[in-house]
Amino acid sequence: MKQLAIAFSAFILSTILILSNVQISDSTLYYQLIVTTKPEKNPIMPKEYPVIIGSVTNEAGKPVSNANVLIMFGTQTVLTTTDTQGNYRYQSAIPATSGWYQINVIATKSGYVKGLASSTYFVNSPPTVTYTRTITGLPITINDYTVYLGKVTQWNLETTCFVSFGDKYMRFLKTCDLYNLEPQDFQSSNQVISVVTVIQHNDAYRLFSHGIYTKVANLDNQTLAKFVKGTWDNYTDPSHS
Repeated sequence: MKQLAIAFSAFILSTILILSNVQISDSTLYYQLIVTTKPEKNPIMPKEYPVIIGSVTNEAGKPVSNANVLIMFGTQTVLTTTDTQGNYRYQSAIPATSGWYQINVIATKSGYVKGLASSTYFVNSPPTVTYTRTITGLPITINDYTVYLGKVTQWNLETTCFVSFGDKYMRFLKTCDLYNLEPQDFQSSNQVISVVTVIQHNDAYRLFSHGIYTKVANLDNQTLAKFVKGTWDNYTDPSHS
């Protein structure tokens, strides 16, 4: 029995010595921040003050308090923090003017990988006596043309845009550079244009700047068909640049 106890003690000692020589990694484990953002009201009218709201949680869905939140929209870049519930809210001090606006948000906190989110909102033009159209972001069809508001979801080093619009998701070759979209912009803290206009004519699709959709949405029916056809015909083909 005594010999068995000695052998067992020796086994325990040798195990401890082996474990003491195991190298423990000094790398740090980082968790992802999950970010949401949206306008508190959409659309809003000119001279109203845009309010941006959102939340920051961890991968388990738990709120992350005191996270730094960088908000970029219109001409403004502001920094705020999340409350104890992981929420943030910022009201602009600048009254809104008519147009379509992109919101880009970057959340950071020590121990976490930064989180990104984006959204859009629209500031309606003042109503006129002659004509007004409500901007909904839905496809606008005139004759055999359909105008979509698209979202650039990614682009690669060949300046190829991947755009979601309507119920479609398509690749547009060599088009991102037409609108000063660069792959490095998508991965940085800089504000980027990620809303574009897609026009469909028969079975063909072409990509245009995001302002075209806003222009189309504000035209009366008499002008609309001519403008859309002219826009299509004046398209810049990136394969010829």
